[in-house]
Amino acid sequence: MSRLRDERREIHTMDLAGAQQALAERRRTLFELRLQKERGEVKNNRQFPQLKKEIARLLEHIGELNNVRLLEAEGALDAATAEEDDEDADEESDGGHEDEADDEDDEE
Repeated sequence: MSRLRDERREIHTMDLAGAQQALAERRRTLFELRLQKERGEVKNNRQFPQLKKEIARLLEHIGELNNVRLLEAEGALDAATAEEDDEDADEESDGGHEDEADDEDDEE
């Protein structure tokens, strides 16, 4: 199972260009594997679902990278992170007791 964990870490550390290149390589490998299956040369059929899962993981990672890139381009990511930082700072200064005061007001 550590191979799978290592593979996932490797995928998540890739940049957009590296992920797209790895995706193209995996798709090419799957294509070649399908040709080998037609010729009867495949001995391990488990390779098909493994490759498909790797391709799906890469597609998901590429989608996440594209979303981050779009959000950064719009400036929404910077504003959202600034708001979260402000909220975290407010909670730390209140000691996290703000929710308790709201609960008491709701009961009355």
